[in-house]
Amino acid sequence: MGSMTPIRRGMRGPAVVAEDHGSSEPSAPGVQDLARFGSGEPLDLGADDFPVPATLVRYTADIVVPCDGTGMVLAPGVLEVEGDRLVHVGRTPTNRVATEVRLEGAVLPGLVNVHAHSPMVLFRGSGEGLPLDRWLTEVLWPREAKLTAEDVYWGMVLGAAESLRFGVTTTCEMYFEEDAIADAVLATGGRAVITPAILQFPDDDGNPSWAGRLEEVAEFHRRRNGDGGRIEVGFGPHAPYSVPPEVLTVIGALAAELGSLVHLHVAETKAEVDQFVGTHGRRIVHALADVGLLEGRLLAAHAVWIDDEEISLLAEAGAAVAHCPQSNAKLASGIAPLTGMLTAGVRVGLGTDGPASNNDLDLWKEMRLAASLARLRERDAGVVSAVAALDMATRAAGHALGRPDLGSLYNGAAADFILVDLDDAVFSPMSEPTDVVGHLVWSAQSRLVTDVWVGGRKVVAGGRCLTVDVDEARTQVTRRAARLVAD
Repeated sequence: MGSMTPIRRGMRGPAVVAEDHGSSEPSAPGVQDLARFGSGEPLDLGADDFPVPATLVRYTADIVVPCDGTGMVLAPGVLEVEGDRLVHVGRTPTNRVATEVRLEGAVLPGLVNVHAHSPMVLFRGSGEGLPLDRWLTEVLWPREAKLTAEDVYWGMVLGAAESLRFGVTTTCEMYFEEDAIADAVLATGGRAVITPAILQFPDDDGNPSWAGRLEEVAEFHRRRNGDGGRIEVGFGPHAPYSVPPEVLTVIGALAAELGSLVHLHVAETKAEVDQFVGTHGRRIVHALADVGLLEGRLLAAHAVWIDDEEISLLAEAGAAVAHCPQSNAKLASGIAPLTGMLTAGVRVGLGTDGPASNNDLDLWKEMRLAASLARLRERDAGVVSAVAALDMATRAAGHALGRPDLGSLYNGAAADFILVDLDDAVFSPMSEPTDVVGHLVWSAQSRLVTDVWVGGRKVVAGGRCLTVDVDEARTQVTRRAARLVAD
Protein backbone atom coordinates (compact mmCIF):
# COMPACT_ATOMS: atom_id res chain seq x y z
CA MET A 1 0.00 0.00 0.00
CA GLY A 2 1.76 3.08 -1.21
CA SER A 3 -0.08 5.96 0.41
CA MET A 4 0.24 7.51 3.83
CA THR A 5 -0.66 10.86 5.27
CA PRO A 6 1.39 12.95 7.70
CA ILE A 7 0.43 12.44 11.33
CA ARG A 8 0.71 14.76 14.28
CA ARG A 9 3.40 14.25 16.84
CA GLY A 10 2.54 13.00 20.32
CA MET A 11 4.03 11.53 23.48
CA ARG A 12 5.19 7.95 23.19
CA GLY A 13 3.67 5.25 25.31
CA PRO A 14 5.28 3.04 27.92
CA ALA A 15 7.77 0.44 26.91
CA VAL A 16 6.62 -3.11 26.48
CA VAL A 17 6.79 -5.25 29.60
CA ALA A 18 7.37 -8.89 28.79
CA GLU A 19 5.66 -11.76 30.51
CA ASP A 20 7.63 -13.44 33.27
CA HIS A 21 8.39 -16.80 31.76
CA GLY A 22 10.42 -17.97 34.69
CA SER A 23 13.48 -18.47 32.51
CA SER A 24 16.71 -16.76 31.60
CA GLU A 25 15.31 -15.72 28.21
CA PRO A 26 15.52 -11.98 27.42
CA SER A 27 12.79 -9.69 28.69
CA ALA A 28 11.77 -6.30 27.37
CA PRO A 29 12.44 -3.00 29.12
CA GLY A 30 10.11 -2.30 32.02
CA VAL A 31 8.86 0.57 34.15
CA GLN A 32 12.34 1.80 34.94
CA ASP A 33 12.70 2.82 31.28
CA LEU A 34 9.61 5.08 31.18
CA ALA A 35 11.52 8.27 31.90
CA ARG A 36 13.78 7.65 28.90
CA PHE A 37 11.07 6.41 26.55
CA GLY A 38 10.33 9.20 24.10
CA SER A 39 12.97 11.50 25.54
CA GLY A 40 15.28 11.10 22.57
CA GLU A 41 17.67 9.04 24.68
CA PRO A 42 18.00 5.51 23.26
CA LEU A 43 16.80 2.77 25.56
CA ASP A 44 19.62 0.79 27.14
CA LEU A 45 19.07 -2.67 25.72
CA GLY A 46 22.38 -4.12 26.76
CA ALA A 47 23.43 -7.46 28.13
CA ASP A 48 21.15 -7.17 31.16
CA ASP A 49 18.07 -6.91 28.93
CA PHE A 50 19.01 -9.28 26.12
CA PRO A 51 21.89 -11.47 27.28
CA VAL A 52 24.07 -12.89 24.52
CA PRO A 53 25.83 -16.11 25.48
CA ALA A 54 29.44 -15.25 26.31
CA THR A 55 30.76 -18.59 25.12
CA LEU A 56 30.57 -20.46 21.88
CA VAL A 57 27.20 -22.16 21.36
CA ARG A 58 26.93 -25.09 18.94
CA TYR A 59 23.55 -25.93 17.46
CA THR A 60 23.18 -29.31 15.74
CA ALA A 61 20.00 -29.75 13.71
CA ASP A 62 18.41 -32.50 11.64
CA ILE A 63 18.56 -30.23 8.61
CA VAL A 64 20.17 -26.86 7.97
CA VAL A 65 19.15 -24.86 4.89
CA PRO A 66 21.80 -22.11 4.55
CA CYS A 67 19.86 -20.28 1.81
CA ASP A 68 22.94 -19.53 -0.26
CA GLY A 69 20.94 -19.35 -3.49
CA THR A 70 21.83 -22.87 -4.64
CA GLY A 71 19.30 -24.93 -2.69
CA MET A 72 22.03 -26.67 -0.68
CA VAL A 73 20.81 -28.67 2.31
CA LEU A 74 22.97 -29.93 5.19
CA ALA A 75 21.59 -33.07 6.83
CA PRO A 76 22.56 -33.01 9.60
CA GLY A 77 23.92 -29.50 9.91
CA VAL A 78 25.81 -27.47 12.49
CA LEU A 79 25.76 -23.80 13.41
CA GLU A 80 28.26 -22.30 15.82
CA VAL A 81 27.42 -18.93 17.30
CA GLU A 82 29.74 -16.56 19.13
CA GLY A 83 28.18 -13.36 20.37
CA ASP A 84 25.79 -12.09 17.70
CA ARG A 85 27.54 -13.75 14.71
CA LEU A 86 27.81 -17.13 13.10
CA VAL A 87 31.38 -18.41 13.21
CA HIS A 88 30.86 -21.83 11.62
CA VAL A 89 28.22 -23.42 9.37
CA GLY A 90 28.74 -26.92 8.04
CA ARG A 91 27.98 -30.62 8.19
CA THR A 92 30.39 -31.28 11.03
CA PRO A 93 31.45 -29.21 14.06
CA THR A 94 34.77 -27.60 14.77
CA ASN A 95 36.90 -28.89 17.62
CA ARG A 96 36.29 -25.81 19.77
CA VAL A 97 34.81 -26.17 23.24
CA ALA A 98 31.16 -25.12 23.09
CA THR A 99 27.80 -25.29 24.81
CA GLU A 100 25.90 -27.97 22.89
CA VAL A 101 22.25 -27.51 21.82
CA ARG A 102 20.34 -30.15 19.85
CA LEU A 103 17.55 -28.86 17.58
CA GLU A 104 14.91 -31.16 16.14
CA GLY A 105 13.70 -29.81 12.82
CA ALA A 106 15.03 -27.61 10.03
CA VAL A 107 17.12 -24.52 10.69
CA LEU A 108 16.88 -21.63 8.22
CA PRO A 109 18.07 -18.04 8.32
CA GLY A 110 15.59 -15.56 9.68
CA LEU A 111 13.29 -14.30 6.94
CA VAL A 112 13.68 -10.71 5.73
CA ASN A 113 10.64 -8.55 4.89
CA VAL A 114 11.89 -5.77 2.62
CA HIS A 115 8.76 -3.59 2.54
CA ALA A 116 6.48 -3.11 5.52
CA HIS A 117 4.40 -0.54 7.33
CA SER A 118 4.02 -2.72 10.43
CA PRO A 119 2.37 -0.12 12.72
CA MET A 120 -0.61 -0.25 10.37
CA VAL A 121 -1.84 -3.30 12.28
CA LEU A 122 -3.94 -0.53 13.84
CA PHE A 123 -5.96 -0.41 10.60
CA ARG A 124 -6.17 -4.11 9.85
CA GLY A 125 -9.57 -5.03 8.39
CA SER A 126 -10.61 -1.43 7.82
CA GLY A 127 -12.57 -0.52 4.70
CA GLU A 128 -12.59 -4.02 3.25
CA GLY A 129 -13.98 -4.24 -0.27
CA LEU A 130 -13.63 -0.57 -1.07
CA PRO A 131 -11.73 0.45 -4.21
CA LEU A 132 -8.29 1.85 -3.50
CA ASP A 133 -9.13 5.54 -3.92
CA ARG A 134 -12.15 5.37 -1.57
CA TRP A 135 -10.28 3.22 0.93
CA LEU A 136 -7.53 5.84 1.13
CA THR A 137 -9.71 8.96 1.27
CA GLU A 138 -12.60 7.65 3.36
CA VAL A 139 -10.88 5.24 5.75
CA LEU A 140 -7.09 5.28 5.96
CA TRP A 141 -6.09 8.92 5.66
CA PRO A 142 -8.65 10.27 8.17
CA ARG A 143 -7.51 7.72 10.77
CA GLU A 144 -3.79 8.23 10.12
CA ALA A 145 -4.26 11.95 10.72
CA LYS A 146 -5.24 11.17 14.33
CA LEU A 147 -2.28 8.92 15.17
CA THR A 148 0.02 9.70 18.08
CA ALA A 149 3.52 8.37 18.59
CA GLU A 150 2.19 6.12 21.34
CA ASP A 151 -0.26 4.59 18.85
CA VAL A 152 2.58 3.94 16.42
CA TYR A 153 4.68 2.40 19.18
CA TRP A 154 2.05 -0.13 20.17
CA GLY A 155 1.22 -0.87 16.54
CA MET A 156 4.89 -1.61 15.91
CA VAL A 157 5.14 -3.77 19.04
CA LEU A 158 2.27 -5.97 17.92
CA GLY A 159 3.52 -6.01 14.32
CA ALA A 160 7.02 -6.96 15.43
CA ALA A 161 5.68 -9.76 17.63
CA GLU A 162 3.66 -11.09 14.69
CA SER A 163 6.70 -10.98 12.42
CA LEU A 164 8.96 -12.72 14.91
CA ARG A 165 6.37 -15.42 15.52
CA PHE A 166 6.34 -16.05 11.75
CA GLY A 167 10.14 -16.31 11.62
CA VAL A 168 10.72 -12.84 10.17
CA THR A 169 13.73 -11.44 11.98
CA THR A 170 14.29 -8.26 9.91
CA THR A 171 11.77 -5.82 8.46
CA CYS A 172 12.30 -2.72 6.36
CA GLU A 173 9.88 -0.16 7.73
CA MET A 174 8.53 3.00 6.16
CA TYR A 175 6.32 5.05 8.45
CA PHE A 176 6.20 8.07 10.72
CA GLU A 177 7.18 8.52 14.37
CA GLU A 178 10.46 6.78 13.71
CA ASP A 179 11.71 6.98 17.30
CA ALA A 180 8.65 5.05 18.45
CA ILE A 181 9.34 2.42 15.78
CA ALA A 182 12.99 2.07 16.80
CA ASP A 183 12.07 1.81 20.49
CA ALA A 184 9.50 -0.89 19.72
CA VAL A 185 11.91 -2.91 17.58
CA LEU A 186 14.60 -2.84 20.26
CA ALA A 187 12.12 -3.72 22.97
CA THR A 188 10.76 -6.72 21.08
CA GLY A 189 14.18 -8.08 20.15
CA GLY A 190 13.88 -7.88 16.37
CA ARG A 191 15.93 -6.14 13.73
CA ALA A 192 14.85 -3.37 11.36
CA VAL A 193 15.96 -1.06 8.63
CA ILE A 194 13.90 2.03 9.39
CA THR A 195 13.32 4.44 6.53
CA PRO A 196 11.28 7.31 7.97
CA ALA A 197 8.54 8.40 5.60
CA ILE A 198 9.35 11.71 3.96
CA LEU A 199 6.44 13.94 3.01
CA GLN A 200 5.75 17.58 3.68
CA PHE A 201 5.16 18.32 7.37
CA PRO A 202 4.10 21.70 8.77
CA ASP A 203 6.95 23.73 10.24
CA ASP A 204 6.75 25.68 13.50
CA ASP A 205 4.67 28.35 11.74
CA GLY A 206 2.27 25.78 10.26
CA ASN A 207 3.68 26.05 6.74
CA PRO A 208 4.50 22.93 4.68
CA SER A 209 8.22 22.26 4.89
CA TRP A 210 10.41 19.73 3.14
CA ALA A 211 13.54 21.07 4.81
CA GLY A 212 12.16 20.49 8.28
CA ARG A 213 11.33 16.85 7.61
CA LEU A 214 14.72 16.19 6.01
CA GLU A 215 16.42 17.69 9.05
CA GLU A 216 14.36 15.44 11.32
CA VAL A 217 15.34 12.32 9.40
CA ALA A 218 19.01 13.29 9.24
CA GLU A 219 19.01 13.93 12.99
CA PHE A 220 17.28 10.59 13.59
CA HIS A 221 20.04 8.93 11.55
CA ARG A 222 22.69 10.57 13.74
CA ARG A 223 21.02 9.38 16.94
CA ARG A 224 19.73 5.93 16.11
CA ASN A 225 21.68 4.41 13.23
CA GLY A 226 23.32 1.28 14.62
CA ASP A 227 21.34 1.47 17.87
CA GLY A 228 21.59 -1.78 19.79
CA GLY A 229 23.30 -3.36 16.79
CA ARG A 230 19.84 -4.00 15.36
CA ILE A 231 18.69 -0.68 13.89
CA GLU A 232 19.79 0.70 10.54
CA VAL A 233 18.41 4.03 9.34
CA GLY A 234 17.69 4.94 5.74
CA PHE A 235 15.47 7.43 3.93
CA GLY A 236 11.87 6.84 2.89
CA PRO A 237 10.67 9.45 0.38
CA HIS A 238 7.10 8.34 -0.16
CA ALA A 239 7.01 8.19 -3.97
CA PRO A 240 8.15 10.10 -7.05
CA TYR A 241 4.61 11.44 -7.54
CA SER A 242 4.42 12.84 -3.99
CA VAL A 243 7.99 14.10 -3.48
CA PRO A 244 9.31 16.72 -5.96
CA PRO A 245 12.37 15.92 -8.10
CA GLU A 246 14.49 18.58 -6.41
CA VAL A 247 13.78 17.04 -3.00
CA LEU A 248 14.57 13.54 -4.29
CA THR A 249 17.89 14.90 -5.53
CA VAL A 250 18.76 16.21 -2.06
CA ILE A 251 17.68 12.94 -0.44
CA GLY A 252 19.79 10.92 -2.88
CA ALA A 253 22.87 13.03 -2.21
CA LEU A 254 22.42 12.84 1.58
CA ALA A 255 21.84 9.09 1.49
CA ALA A 256 24.91 8.57 -0.70
CA GLU A 257 27.04 10.60 1.70
CA LEU A 258 25.87 8.42 4.61
CA GLY A 259 25.88 5.15 2.66
CA SER A 260 22.17 4.75 3.47
CA LEU A 261 19.29 3.03 1.74
CA VAL A 262 16.65 5.02 -0.15
CA HIS A 263 13.30 3.20 -0.02
CA LEU A 264 10.29 4.49 -1.94
CA HIS A 265 7.12 3.36 -3.71
CA VAL A 266 7.51 2.97 -7.46
CA ALA A 267 4.89 2.28 -10.14
CA GLU A 268 2.44 0.52 -7.83
CA THR A 269 -0.63 1.16 -9.99
CA LYS A 270 -1.25 1.83 -13.66
CA ALA A 271 -3.15 5.02 -12.83
CA GLU A 272 -0.13 6.29 -10.89
CA VAL A 273 2.17 5.68 -13.86
CA ASP A 274 -0.23 7.21 -16.40
CA GLN A 275 -0.61 10.34 -14.29
CA PHE A 276 3.13 10.64 -13.70
CA VAL A 277 3.94 10.30 -17.41
CA GLY A 278 1.24 12.82 -18.25
CA THR A 279 2.67 15.33 -15.79
CA HIS A 280 6.41 14.78 -16.24
CA GLY A 281 6.71 13.29 -19.72
CA ARG A 282 8.95 10.54 -18.34
CA ARG A 283 8.40 7.07 -17.00
CA ILE A 284 9.09 6.72 -13.30
CA VAL A 285 12.38 4.77 -13.31
CA HIS A 286 13.80 7.18 -15.90
CA ALA A 287 12.84 10.04 -13.58
CA LEU A 288 14.66 8.32 -10.71
CA ALA A 289 17.75 8.13 -12.90
CA ASP A 290 17.40 11.83 -13.72
CA VAL A 291 17.64 12.79 -10.03
CA GLY A 292 20.53 10.44 -9.32
CA LEU A 293 18.73 7.89 -7.16
CA LEU A 294 19.93 4.97 -9.27
CA GLU A 295 23.49 5.81 -8.31
CA GLY A 296 23.08 4.77 -4.66
CA ARG A 297 21.38 2.08 -2.59
CA LEU A 298 17.83 2.08 -3.97
CA LEU A 299 14.90 -0.13 -2.99
CA ALA A 300 11.84 0.32 -5.20
CA ALA A 301 8.69 -1.02 -3.59
CA HIS A 302 6.11 -2.74 -5.81
CA ALA A 303 7.37 -1.93 -9.34
CA VAL A 304 4.22 -3.50 -10.77
CA TRP A 305 3.95 -1.28 -13.84
CA ILE A 306 7.53 -0.95 -15.07
CA ASP A 307 8.49 -1.84 -18.64
CA ASP A 308 11.45 -3.76 -20.04
CA GLU A 309 13.57 -0.64 -20.45
CA GLU A 310 13.00 0.34 -16.83
CA ILE A 311 13.86 -3.19 -15.72
CA SER A 312 17.15 -2.89 -17.59
CA LEU A 313 17.89 0.45 -15.92
CA LEU A 314 17.30 -1.04 -12.47
CA ALA A 315 19.48 -4.06 -13.26
CA GLU A 316 22.34 -2.00 -14.65
CA ALA A 317 22.28 0.27 -11.60
CA GLY A 318 22.23 -2.59 -9.11
CA ALA A 319 18.95 -1.29 -7.70
CA ALA A 320 16.57 -3.57 -5.85
CA VAL A 321 12.83 -4.19 -5.91
CA ALA A 322 10.51 -5.10 -3.04
CA HIS A 323 7.94 -7.48 -4.53
CA CYS A 324 4.62 -7.50 -2.62
CA PRO A 325 2.38 -9.98 -4.44
CA GLN A 326 -0.36 -10.38 -1.84
CA SER A 327 -0.99 -6.67 -1.32
CA ASN A 328 -0.84 -6.03 -5.06
CA ALA A 329 -3.38 -8.80 -5.63
CA LYS A 330 -5.71 -7.72 -2.81
CA LEU A 331 -5.81 -4.14 -4.05
CA ALA A 332 -6.02 -5.29 -7.70
CA SER A 333 -2.91 -3.24 -8.49
CA GLY A 334 -1.59 -5.87 -10.91
CA ILE A 335 1.01 -8.63 -11.17
CA ALA A 336 4.59 -7.40 -11.22
CA PRO A 337 6.93 -8.65 -13.99
CA LEU A 338 8.87 -10.82 -11.56
CA THR A 339 10.33 -13.22 -14.11
CA GLY A 340 11.55 -10.37 -16.27
CA MET A 341 13.22 -8.70 -13.31
CA LEU A 342 14.94 -11.88 -12.14
CA THR A 343 16.10 -12.74 -15.65
CA ALA A 344 17.56 -9.25 -16.07
CA GLY A 345 19.45 -9.56 -12.79
CA VAL A 346 17.42 -7.16 -10.66
CA ARG A 347 17.82 -7.89 -6.96
CA VAL A 348 14.33 -8.81 -5.73
CA GLY A 349 13.21 -9.39 -2.16
CA LEU A 350 9.74 -10.10 -0.83
CA GLY A 351 7.65 -7.68 1.20
CA THR A 352 4.25 -7.81 2.81
CA ASP A 353 3.38 -4.12 2.52
CA GLY A 354 1.16 -2.85 5.34
CA PRO A 355 -1.12 -5.17 7.30
CA ALA A 356 -4.05 -2.94 6.34
CA SER A 357 -3.71 -4.01 2.72
CA ASN A 358 -2.45 -7.60 3.03
CA ASN A 359 -3.70 -8.22 5.85
CA ASP A 360 -0.85 -9.92 7.70
CA LEU A 361 2.95 -9.93 7.93
CA ASP A 362 3.43 -13.53 6.79
CA LEU A 363 6.30 -13.98 4.30
CA TRP A 364 5.52 -17.69 3.92
CA LYS A 365 2.36 -16.72 2.03
CA GLU A 366 4.31 -14.23 -0.07
CA MET A 367 6.79 -16.92 -1.16
CA ARG A 368 4.08 -19.20 -2.48
CA LEU A 369 2.02 -16.43 -4.06
CA ALA A 370 5.04 -14.83 -5.74
CA ALA A 371 5.92 -18.07 -7.49
CA SER A 372 2.29 -18.88 -8.31
CA LEU A 373 1.48 -15.49 -9.84
CA ALA A 374 4.72 -15.42 -11.82
CA ARG A 375 3.86 -18.80 -13.34
CA LEU A 376 0.33 -17.63 -14.09
CA ARG A 377 1.55 -14.40 -15.71
CA GLU A 378 4.06 -16.26 -17.88
CA ARG A 379 1.87 -19.34 -18.34
CA ASP A 380 4.93 -21.40 -17.55
CA ALA A 381 5.13 -23.78 -14.59
CA GLY A 382 8.91 -23.79 -14.85
CA VAL A 383 9.58 -20.20 -13.83
CA VAL A 384 10.43 -19.13 -10.26
CA SER A 385 11.50 -22.40 -8.69
CA ALA A 386 11.09 -23.20 -5.00
CA VAL A 387 14.78 -22.33 -4.52
CA ALA A 388 14.19 -18.92 -6.12
CA ALA A 389 11.06 -18.25 -4.05
CA LEU A 390 12.81 -19.10 -0.79
CA ASP A 391 15.79 -17.02 -1.88
CA MET A 392 13.61 -13.91 -2.26
CA ALA A 393 12.54 -14.22 1.38
CA THR A 394 16.07 -14.79 2.67
CA ARG A 395 19.42 -14.23 0.93
CA ALA A 396 18.15 -12.07 -1.94
CA ALA A 397 16.09 -10.00 0.48
CA GLY A 398 19.20 -9.25 2.52
CA HIS A 399 21.02 -8.24 -0.66
CA ALA A 400 18.07 -6.05 -1.67
CA LEU A 401 18.60 -4.08 1.54
CA GLY A 402 22.34 -3.91 0.93
CA ARG A 403 22.81 -6.27 3.89
CA PRO A 404 24.39 -9.52 2.69
CA ASP A 405 24.92 -10.50 6.34
CA LEU A 406 21.17 -11.04 6.65
CA GLY A 407 19.04 -13.85 5.22
CA SER A 408 21.80 -16.43 4.78
CA LEU A 409 23.75 -18.74 7.07
CA TYR A 410 27.51 -18.49 6.58
CA ASN A 411 30.59 -17.70 8.64
CA GLY A 412 30.41 -14.07 9.68
CA ALA A 413 26.69 -13.60 9.04
CA ALA A 414 24.32 -12.29 11.67
CA ALA A 415 23.16 -15.05 14.01
CA ASP A 416 19.53 -14.65 12.97
CA PHE A 417 17.97 -18.07 12.45
CA ILE A 418 14.73 -19.99 12.91
CA LEU A 419 13.65 -23.54 13.64
CA VAL A 420 10.86 -25.15 11.61
CA ASP A 421 8.99 -28.21 12.88
CA LEU A 422 9.33 -31.05 10.36
CA ASP A 423 7.07 -33.38 12.34
CA ASP A 424 4.01 -32.38 10.34
CA ALA A 425 2.05 -33.95 7.51
CA VAL A 426 3.04 -31.22 5.05
CA PHE A 427 6.62 -32.54 5.06
CA SER A 428 5.64 -36.11 4.20
CA PRO A 429 6.95 -37.78 2.22
CA MET A 430 10.51 -36.49 2.10
CA SER A 431 12.54 -39.01 0.10
CA GLU A 432 15.67 -36.87 0.03
CA PRO A 433 16.79 -34.06 2.34
CA THR A 434 16.71 -31.66 -0.62
CA ASP A 435 12.94 -32.21 -0.85
CA VAL A 436 12.65 -29.93 2.18
CA VAL A 437 13.09 -26.79 0.06
CA GLY A 438 10.07 -27.57 -2.11
CA HIS A 439 8.01 -28.46 0.95
CA LEU A 440 9.04 -25.25 2.71
CA VAL A 441 7.73 -23.14 -0.18
CA TRP A 442 4.73 -25.10 -1.42
CA SER A 443 3.49 -26.83 1.73
CA ALA A 444 4.80 -25.24 4.91
CA GLN A 445 3.10 -22.50 6.86
CA SER A 446 4.25 -19.92 9.36
CA ARG A 447 2.59 -21.90 12.18
CA LEU A 448 5.44 -24.43 11.88
CA VAL A 449 8.06 -21.91 13.02
CA THR A 450 8.74 -22.89 16.63
CA ASP A 451 11.87 -21.00 17.71
CA VAL A 452 13.59 -17.80 16.59
CA TRP A 453 16.98 -16.25 17.38
CA VAL A 454 18.05 -12.68 16.54
CA GLY A 455 21.70 -11.80 16.98
CA GLY A 456 22.20 -15.03 18.90
CA ARG A 457 19.40 -14.24 21.35
CA LYS A 458 16.34 -16.45 21.55
CA VAL A 459 13.18 -14.36 21.13
CA VAL A 460 10.60 -17.04 20.30
CA ALA A 461 10.42 -20.47 21.97
CA GLY A 462 7.83 -23.14 21.30
CA GLY A 463 5.84 -20.70 19.19
CA ARG A 464 5.68 -18.17 22.02
CA CYS A 465 7.19 -14.69 21.79
CA LEU A 466 9.47 -14.26 24.81
CA THR A 467 9.96 -10.52 24.63
CA VAL A 468 6.40 -9.21 24.29
CA ASP A 469 3.27 -9.48 26.39
CA VAL A 470 1.19 -10.16 23.30
CA ASP A 471 -2.12 -9.98 25.17
CA GLU A 472 -1.26 -6.50 26.44
CA ALA A 473 -0.14 -5.41 22.96
CA ARG A 474 -3.39 -6.69 21.45
CA THR A 475 -5.40 -4.86 24.10
CA GLN A 476 -3.51 -1.63 23.44
CA VAL A 477 -3.95 -1.89 19.67
CA THR A 478 -7.65 -2.76 19.95
CA ARG A 479 -8.34 0.19 22.26
CA ARG A 480 -6.38 2.62 20.13
CA ALA A 481 -7.92 1.41 16.88
CA ALA A 482 -11.38 1.97 18.37
CA ARG A 483 -10.42 5.54 19.31
CA LEU A 484 -9.17 6.24 15.79
CA VAL A 485 -12.54 5.14 14.40
CA ALA A 486 -14.60 7.03 16.96
CA ASP A 487 -12.73 10.36 17.13
